[in-house]
Amino acid sequence: MATSDPTPGRRWAKPVFWFAIAHFVAWSALAGTIFLLSHIPPKAVNLDTLILGLVRVEDVFVYPRKWILAGWPGERTPSLLPLCATVLNSIVWGAVLAGVRAVSSR
Repeated sequence: MATSDPTPGRRWAKPVFWFAIAHFVAWSALAGTIFLLSHIPPKAVNLDTLILGLVRVEDVFVYPRKWILAGWPGERTPSLLPLCATVLNSIVWGAVLAGVRAVSSR
């Protein structure tokens, strides 16, 4: 029995999916780290510069999400928009990272 190669769309979707999952996990870990570090009293250890640096890194992680949410400002924002924006954010980053990987492997 001969096996056929997956279609080009399928070959593209799998790395996008896995990179999107990896992006979401990394983003969640970064947000959790920021949360935990921000609860250390400044009198014990002053971590303000570290926290600000991590927040700047997090801003890069959520850049597409901020653009999506900026498109619908105000009080009449649908309740599922933040969730959809989070999912789409990770998919966009997954596609970018899969594209970079595909271009660099050639």
